[in-house]
Amino acid sequence: MNISRLVLRNFKGFEQFDQRLNKRFTLIVGKNGVGKSSILDALSVAFGTFLLGIPNATSRHIQKGEVRETSRQFDDSLDFIAAYPAVVEAEGTLFDPLSGQSHSLVWKRELNNPKGRTTVKDAREIRLLSDTAYAAAIDGLDPTLPLLSYYGTGRLWGEPKRIAQKERPSRFDAYRNSHEPRVSAGDLFDWLRRLRLSEFETERSSPLLKAWRGAVESCFDDQVAVTYSPSRERVEVTFESNDQTIAYENLSHGQRNILSMIGDIAYKAIILNPHLGAEAISNARGIVLIDEIDLHLHPTWQRRIIPALLAAFPGLQFVATTHSPFVIQSLNHGVMLDLDKRELDDRVHNLPIVDIIEDVQGVENQNRSESYLHKMQGAESYLRQVERMAESENPAERAELERRLDQMERDFQDPGLEALMKIERQTRTKRGE
Repeated sequence: MNISRLVLRNFKGFEQFDQRLNKRFTLIVGKNGVGKSSILDALSVAFGTFLLGIPNATSRHIQKGEVRETSRQFDDSLDFIAAYPAVVEAEGTLFDPLSGQSHSLVWKRELNNPKGRTTVKDAREIRLLSDTAYAAAIDGLDPTLPLLSYYGTGRLWGEPKRIAQKERPSRFDAYRNSHEPRVSAGDLFDWLRRLRLSEFETERSSPLLKAWRGAVESCFDDQVAVTYSPSRERVEVTFESNDQTIAYENLSHGQRNILSMIGDIAYKAIILNPHLGAEAISNARGIVLIDEIDLHLHPTWQRRIIPALLAAFPGLQFVATTHSPFVIQSLNHGVMLDLDKRELDDRVHNLPIVDIIEDVQGVENQNRSESYLHKMQGAESYLRQVERMAESENPAERAELERRLDQMERDFQDPGLEALMKIERQTRTKRGE
């Protein structure tokens, strides 16, 4: 599956939204509150339509709380009205799970009233393809399934949740938590444990495990070896720089973030399409959404995460959000969607960081700290008041300005600056007398 266009109406903060997406990477930027995460939520609704035909899959519908609200002020009260219908419409490509033939589709989901359900009548074609895929898997025809996953800002693993003995692993387990903000480690831990035990029993390395490790290790900012220890029942990372082995739980948040997310993507790619074997990762098709892709990452790692993802998963479409100029600078294949300006830009790769911070992110005076700028603005305001006092011949106005200047001096909270401003005040007022 690939989504090339997203159209929204009355979804969260968007009254109207219509934007094209890049087939490989769309990086969404903008100030807080402009709707970056809302775009990912809408895309989750869009790709979740495919999961309607998969029993036990976690699908995604438009929630009542996601309907845009309008408001009007009446004296001392506000009137809020939900702006139905809320609409998520997508245009894209879905490959036939059996023939591999490409289907260009347009599908739409709507929530028309607070007591209704999200409609499916305008999504019959995509629902039919998912029904076909599920039926083909039952018949042993090995359909090629799309990888669909959304990683929110709470995506770090919690404690591993073991699968109950009565539950058997299925390729469709990959769709169980497609929209969850956290990565569910239980299925992955169980899968890693089985592969490692098989290696010990057969005395042969597993090509699936090798492919999984290759994807995960390639996205680290250091040379590492990742494995699962059956005896200690944990994932471990060995760093070649110091030959130190660290358990997953003791890694930094940035390392855990990458290991859990990349490990989950690679694991889902393999179990979704077991007939592809070790090639399942490189041949995976589908959509991955990542909120705050720079989460917990050092700037040196922020610079390489996009190229690493694109290299590890050459067939996936990524849509991610960021506030990092280093991530923006690294966008070598794809486009940046600037929500502040509602425009696409494919020319940000390798721009100087200064240009990205000032021109793209709109941060002025980026060479100075906020406290420095605050002091500078306070000093400028102080000197303007001094000039007014020096030019004024009105005793009442001069008295008010004197009071105001005294207060501003106390607010400087910098003895050196306060002394300097007092000397300047005395000099200028004497000159005006």
